[in-house]
Parts: sequence; structure tokens; C-alpha cells
Amino acid sequence: MTGAAGRLGAGIAAALRRRGHRVIGVDIQQPPAEAACTFHDFFTSDLSAAAVSDSPAGTALDAACAGADVVVHCAAWPGPSSSPPPAVVASGSGSTSSRIGLESASPALLLRDNVGSTSAVCDAAVRGGATRFVFSSSAFAMGYGHCPTGPQSLQPRYLPIDEAHGALPLETYGLSKLCGEQVLQSAARTAKGVSFVSLRFPNIVKAEKWAELPWAAPTADAPLTLLLWAYAAEADVVDAHVQAAVRPEAAAAGTHEAYILAAPTSRFAEPTLELLASSLGMTAPPPLRAGGMRGNASPLDSSKAASRLGWAPRSWQQAATAHPVPRRPPTAAPPPPTAAPPPPTAAPPPPTAAPPPMAYGLGSTAAHRARADPGLLHFDLGGFELASGAKLPAGATLAYKVYGPPVGSGVGVVLHPTSFDAVHDDLEHSIGPGRLLDTREYTVVVPNLLGNGVSYSPSRDVPYLPPSAGVPYVPPWYVPRLPPPTFVSIADNVAAQHALLRHLGLKCDASQPLALIYGYSMGALQAYEWAVRAPDGVERIAAVCGAARCGELNRIFLRSLAAALQADAAWDPLLCRFTRRPARGLEAFASVYAGWGVGERFYVDKAYEAAGYASADVFLEVSE
Repeated sequence: MTGAAGRLGAGIAAALRRRGHRVIGVDIQQPPAEAACTFHDFFTSDLSAAAVSDSPAGTALDAACAGADVVVHCAAWPGPSSSPPPAVVASGSGSTSSRIGLESASPALLLRDNVGSTSAVCDAAVRGGATRFVFSSSAFAMGYGHCPTGPQSLQPRYLPIDEAHGALPLETYGLSKLCGEQVLQSAARTAKGVSFVSLRFPNIVKAEKWAELPWAAPTADAPLTLLLWAYAAEADVVDAHVQAAVRPEAAAAGTHEAYILAAPTSRFAEPTLELLASSLGMTAPPPLRAGGMRGNASPLDSSKAASRLGWAPRSWQQAATAHPVPRRPPTAAPPPPTAAPPPPTAAPPPPTAAPPPMAYGLGSTAAHRARADPGLLHFDLGGFELASGAKLPAGATLAYKVYGPPVGSGVGVVLHPTSFDAVHDDLEHSIGPGRLLDTREYTVVVPNLLGNGVSYSPSRDVPYLPPSAGVPYVPPWYVPRLPPPTFVSIADNVAAQHALLRHLGLKCDASQPLALIYGYSMGALQAYEWAVRAPDGVERIAAVCGAARCGELNRIFLRSLAAALQADAAWDPLLCRFTRRPARGLEAFASVYAGWGVGERFYVDKAYEAAGYASADVFLEVSE
């Protein structure tokens, strides 16, 4: 670990030590006394001088890297130079970067030290036999600038910015990080046994600064360069480095992978697209990628990190206890209906690829990722009647994706419903040519469970109101909705899927049955329900790790999970809902589930060690 005496480096080192790893520290200075016990050994080295042959700094660096399996490189000048590029000074635009720390180093010195030290550490890691190199890069490589508006500012090709966008550095700090990544790309072409990972994160919000969010919205008179709209929590950046160090799938040997890391929301409560026009003058904003930008979405997209690193960043909007979010003002009761609406007679409209206009929710990282899938389709469920007699609200949809030939192509149709906590793209490992569900022989339809954050979910049913309405944007977690939430059953899910397939042209009867329903866990429950609901419309079911009805033991287990969640102070028994994110309840939920979800043999055989956890306690802590 280089930069081990710094706050970020020491935090990463401590997290790795807690997981049972042996940690060697390198820095130009000794670590603080409270962090010294983290390291099994510590080497003092000025990495900017380590490139000189036979120098004491280079000798110390080689000694530290010898025999290391993973090298995490955090040492660097940590921010842009206070001196902007000469052209920016000449333009009179000045700098509006006072809200972040700027370095006293000249641009040339900063560039020399950051790139030279990265090259020296990379070479020492390869010589020492490391198989993984993790580099603390920066989102500023994507285009931070001292000038927030006008032609000298970042002009994104599209939004939100992802790794495929390409880096557009505007000053030497961002350039130094991009050059560091290119050093690693070059090394990957010859060091075929080493995998290289670069993490591009924006300014870190330290734990003690978290309650200061959200910032006041930028204005045309006081704009803020676009990449400063993004942020990441300190603990989340530490976690990303740990995952990059220990996850094999982070990068293959002989390759370099870059990951953007940012919270899902901006630093501001106001909608991002409106701020682009009012603050940065982008009356015609860059093209939006599939899924668009809803609410105060971040300008940076971390979907790749969510998928490959399992990274789940927090947002300031989840910290209701630390920074209360204003609620909607009371409104007058709606007038009573004059007459019952007539029953619908027309066929539902055809599905479209565009999602309905829902509020930007606080669902799981997986749900955010899945909703951005350009292949996702939505079947209208507005007014759909549940078994309880309640009806889903306007705008409710069943989100689904079709793999292989379209329905009606003459091949068999396989329905593969999602399980608890899963979204459609979590199931894609089983779908495709030559896979378990072979799309050369079948059409595979994957519907998302109602309530999973992709299909209709109560946490997403609050319509967005623009600032002109005079109502502050409030995340769905915090909005008291009446009447109490509607409960949706397995039978309701199957009824909705049945309606979808009929709409797609499949009769689901003896003349045109489904070839297979394949479901795992709650997906298996849906398969059993299909067999009961349409016995002539399904040729076969494959119910994996599921049951036709909930057994007594399982029912008591589920009640224990509900009790753990509802013990959180965020649970309002009168409203029958959470008034904010139940952070402590979720930790208790994880503690209970850790004893059941993986089974007894996982602990008896110490399978957690093969999964990369030093102990059962570490497995529980990471799961929480």
C-alpha cells in the first residue's frame, strides 16, 4: 500500500487488515500512531525519487513490493494545481474551484511526480511478483477544469458519463492520472501475469462532512465545474479499493480495467437536467444515454463498478437522520369522485422501450443498473386488479426483457421469472447460445418481480414535480403515501405475466403452451403457481430451490427477518411503512440472513475462506 500514511491509504489498509490480509505500508512519512498497528511492516520512501537507479527510495520500494500479491498505489499529489492552464488565465474566466483543495505544486511538478511515481511503483510491483495492481486514479481525468462554463470547460459527449465516454483532461492533475493509467495499460501488454485496475473517483466526502450535503445549487453567477457535482462517500471509496484488490473478476491477467466511482445522486437536491441549463448554460444538453437522467442523478455512471466490483455506493439522500429532507407541504383533500370510472374495454397499449415517467428512486444498485438496460420493455399495468381487489396506479408497469428470437417466431418460449433481490440481468449467465436456456432453440422472456425496483414498486410511484411547482423534490423513501401500500402476491405476479404473454401473442393454452417455466427460489414459487393457474398452458416447469407453499419453519424465519427490520425506529406501524432507510434494521436483517442464506456447511467447512473472507465474522461484516 503506497500513500499508506494518508487518510485514504490508511483506511484501505485497515479494511484489508480486517479481512485477514498481511499489509505492507509505503509512504514518504511514517503513519499516525493510531494507524501504525495496521501494518505488518512499513517502508519510508519518497516515490518521486524512486525512479532513480540504486536510490535509497527505489531500494525501499523494491523491498516493500518483493513478494506482494497485490499492490495498491494511492501515493500522489491528491488534487489539481492551484495554477490553471495559461489560456484559462488569459481568458479572464478565473477559477471557481475554491470548494475543493488545490495543490501548491506547479502543474509541471505535479505531472512529473504523479506519473513518475506511478511508473516506478508499477515496475517494482511487476518485479516483486504481484498479480494485481490497483491504482487510485481520478474522475478528474474525465475532464475537470478550472473554467466551469464556456468552450474551455468540459463538454461531455453524452450524459451520464461512463468509461466508454473517454477521458478529456483539461489540466495537469487529470492528465497525470490518465498518463498513470496509460503506464498500466502499457505494462499489461508485457506483464501477462498481472491484472491492472484503475479507480476514477470524484472528490471524496469525508465522514465528518457528510451532514453538510446537499450543497446549495450552483447558479449562473456562481457555477461549479460539472465533475464537482459528483461525489463519493469516504467509506465507499475505501470499499471499492478493497473489492478491486480481492475480486478476481475486477480484471483479467494481462489487462487493464478502469472503473468510475460516484454516488448515484449529485451533491444537490435539484434536478440535474434543469441545473445544466440554469447553472452551466446548457440549454441544449448533451445526448442522454438509454435510461436518461432522472431527478438529481449524478453526471457520472458507476454501473460498471456495480456489476464487476459489487460496488453499492450510498447517497446523502439515504441519510435522513443525519440531514433531514423537507417533506411535501400538506395539500387539500381531493374532491370525491362523481361517478365510478367505466371498466376498460380497449386492449392495453403495446410495450415500448422507454420507461414510464417515474421519480428517481432509491432502489438497489442492481435496480438502477437494470432500469438503464436499453433492451428493457414495459407492459402497462395501470389499473391492473390484484387478488385483494386493489388496483395498481396509473403508470405501473411489468418490466421485462426478451432474449433470442421474438415471441411468435415459431420456437418454444421459456419464461424465467426473477427471484427475491434479483433483477433480469442477474439471470443472464444462464441465457444465450449454448447456455442452459439456449436462445438458438428458444425465446426466453424474463419478467421482473413486482416490487423489485424495476417493475412497479411502491418506492418509485411518486411523480416528479418540477421546481416551478413550488414543491421541493423528496426521495420516495421519505414521502408518506396514503392509503397504506398495497401487498402483491405471487399469484398477482403470475396473473400479470399471463396477461403480458397473451399480449405478446402467446395463448398459453393447450394449443400454444409455454415450453418451460424455469425459476429459482421465489422464481420457483412462480413456476408452481403457473402450473396451478394454467396447467394446459405450460408443458413443464423447473422449480429450483423453491416450494409450492411456505412451510412453517420458513414462515417463522421470514417473520424473524421482518421483526429485525421493523425494530428500526424508521418503521412507522401506523403507516405500515418505513419513513426513511432503515439502516440499523438492514444490518440486523443481514445478521439473521447470514445464518440461513448459505447453510450450515458454509461455516462447518469454512467455505467463506475459499470465497476470500478471513473468518466467519468478516463474512458477516462485509455482508452487512
